[in-house]
Amino acid sequence: MTTSSPGWYDARHFGARGDGHSKDTAALQAALDACTAGGGGVVVVPPGRYLTGTLWLKSHTELHLAPGAVLSGSPDRADYNADDAFPENQVFSRENVTGAHLIIARAATDVAITGQGTIDGASSQFFESLPPEQETHTYRAKACNYPIRDWRPAQMVFFCRCQRVAVRDVSLLNAPYWTLFCIGCEDVSIRGVTITNPPQTPNGDGIDIDCCRRVTISDCRIRSGDDCITLRGNPGPLPEAQPCEDVVISNCVLSTPCNAFRIGVGDGEVRRATLSNLVITETRTAIDMVCRYSDRAKHGTHIHDISFSNVVIDAVLPLHLTGGCGPVRPAGLERIRLAGFTVRATAGMYIGSTAAAPLREIALSDWSMHLTGGTDNEDYVAEPPTPFPLHGASGLRGLPALPCALFAEHVHDLQLTDLRLYWDAPLGRVWHDGVLLRDCNGVRVVQSQLTPPRPEGQPLRRVRCHQVTVL
Repeated sequence: MTTSSPGWYDARHFGARGDGHSKDTAALQAALDACTAGGGGVVVVPPGRYLTGTLWLKSHTELHLAPGAVLSGSPDRADYNADDAFPENQVFSRENVTGAHLIIARAATDVAITGQGTIDGASSQFFESLPPEQETHTYRAKACNYPIRDWRPAQMVFFCRCQRVAVRDVSLLNAPYWTLFCIGCEDVSIRGVTITNPPQTPNGDGIDIDCCRRVTISDCRIRSGDDCITLRGNPGPLPEAQPCEDVVISNCVLSTPCNAFRIGVGDGEVRRATLSNLVITETRTAIDMVCRYSDRAKHGTHIHDISFSNVVIDAVLPLHLTGGCGPVRPAGLERIRLAGFTVRATAGMYIGSTAAAPLREIALSDWSMHLTGGTDNEDYVAEPPTPFPLHGASGLRGLPALPCALFAEHVHDLQLTDLRLYWDAPLGRVWHDGVLLRDCNGVRVVQSQLTPPRPEGQPLRRVRCHQVTVL
């Protein structure tokens, strides 16, 4: 593959050395620019380690990383784009994050990153090391994050307001912040991508999809330091608001000390998403949907018409659905379907909101749930949900531990069909009931086995609920 072949541009022919020491930014960008000037094509990066700063990917260009090719992020701030390089760029000083990125595509059409090569953010050069006692090699939980040195780049691979985006077969490693970010894009395909970040990476997300339309993510393996896959509705950086919609995610394996799936963030909308054939293991929280994620949000993200199916989970907490934090009424969470789950967990699930903004039309069906332990609890429940004492039992961050497999409050139209609970020794003293409902309206429990963990507990405890049907 040489420049003599129409549409093919070999980065070596533009001066890229790939020796791991020379700065190859200018040579790689020259190859990309020549491809654009020639009407588009493929820029091939042969085997080697290419030390680089920011690369700009433009329309009708495919960046192809051959097996053995590694793009390695430079440690020098001067090698990256300026914070104000484009209007949509953001600096998160609160998280000690600049506006620098390793690869940027903005307002481009038909752009792709392909091949069996690697993009390495070289995060270790931006972080301090941890004492041995604080190092962890598990993604189920982490003692603490790596301390940040003087600065760090932001999203490693950044697609902004692009159309027809493809990322296929590459490995993305050691991102110092989010790994792969798409905002305001349409027709995005992410397939066969491997993402690996150390569990101690602060904000080390895998894939973040924000205000994008028609997105498919499939056959990916993600081990991240923060959320593995996030669907966001944060239109703030964009010139006009658009929802995050029409998303299909399938056949992925995920591990994280945070959330495997986070849906929410921002003051926009996330709708019409299907997620299926998923394995979530070595994880703190498997599925987290929050309308109002931050006190800084106005009303949060309106989340609706979301379907999960055929999911296997081994996590601390399997499911957390909530209107969110603060006194402001959240935007709403409704029409959520979760079917065909096989779960092992050490903490109970939470589905709830406030009386002012109840969740609506939530359905769980065909769940096999094994619970053990009990000292871990959901982070966000700030008060005991039961009318009986918990005898001092507490969970994460010192908050009261949930005493049941599922606690639901302020939900209208909740359906539990074929939900089967199994309690495996050893069990902590916190466990008491199978399912606890409080201030719910319109509940149907069909053909479910809600076995309590102890004889004095109840399969289904109801507090101030209306129209509860058990079949």
